[in-house]
Amino acid sequence: MKRALATLAALLMLAGSARAETRLYAFPWDEPPEALSDTAMAVLEGERTVTLTFAGDCTLGGETGGSAKRFAYTAESQGYGYPLINLRPLFSADDLTLVNLEGVLSDRTLIKTDKEFNFKGKPAYADILALGGVEAVTLANNHALDYGAAGLEDTRAALTAAGLAWCDEAHVLVLDADGVRVGVTASVMGLDRKLFLRQAATLRELGCATIVHVMHMGVEYADTLTAAQVSTARFLAEQGVALVVGHHPHVAQGLAVIDRTTVAYSLGNCVFGGNTDPRDYDACVLSAAFHFLDGALTDTQATVWPIRVSGDTRRNDYQPVLLSGEDAARVMDKMQTTSAFALAPFIPGRGAVQPAVDWR
Repeated sequence: MKRALATLAALLMLAGSARAETRLYAFPWDEPPEALSDTAMAVLEGERTVTLTFAGDCTLGGETGGSAKRFAYTAESQGYGYPLINLRPLFSADDLTLVNLEGVLSDRTLIKTDKEFNFKGKPAYADILALGGVEAVTLANNHALDYGAAGLEDTRAALTAAGLAWCDEAHVLVLDADGVRVGVTASVMGLDRKLFLRQAATLRELGCATIVHVMHMGVEYADTLTAAQVSTARFLAEQGVALVVGHHPHVAQGLAVIDRTTVAYSLGNCVFGGNTDPRDYDACVLSAAFHFLDGALTDTQATVWPIRVSGDTRRNDYQPVLLSGEDAARVMDKMQTTSAFALAPFIPGRGAVQPAVDWR
């Protein structure tokens, strides 16, 4: 069982109104599936657009006996489609949606680690993500091992059973959309730069036209960026990564364009069962459109969608909502304080569409 999870190499067929023929591969970075290797040199012609959507911290459970009970009551009484019903239209209109899953999914009695917060929920809660239009998660975060290696193994099994792909520091994703391939790598707290270089080389050998990196780092609830966040983003930009997406601070932080690389330093929370009354309810979802011509990336464009992690303004109801008007402007203003350029404003029905970044 452990080996099966470690070598995942899963091929998921994605289908939807916005997708043609889309496949998602998840595998240990040094064990690529033959299906990718055999077709890595395929020649592509014509124009294609691939859209990826990202949301921040999702905790499907909480502290045992505390926040976990309240989240469980909500999920069981309202149904597993409830938490992401408001974001599903956005998540279903792309080629891939990826969120950060913080915590463990297991129905076993496990020993938690000696830390302040340890999050745990039922394995069936993976269906919350699947029903919400999410196809993949990153487990590269500081809560994946809240219940040790056994908890992580159970989490991976629950995700796989729900048809969800996962990545972490040792496992990567490849999205193949009509023959155009996008690689996804992930890191937690500090980036192992030598490892990343090897992963990036492998992904490019497999025909990935561009790479997205998801990083879990920063200071919780900080309204400033750390030197490590910025230096990591700069390194990734030097390596030709098209998009860097961050989380961990539990607040929405700003955007930057370093050379040609778009950086979203922190998306904040999404479905956050770990806290019944979060310190900051504001967050955002990021959509990124990648435009290709004859298999080569020509430009990227990011769109920010301000959200609040709860539809109830008095407490956390675990059901994020898209914001508009003054509420959306408030989130954009927060993000502006740590952004490297003047952010384009939010427009109802379109989001905050940022200027395209030329890659030609």
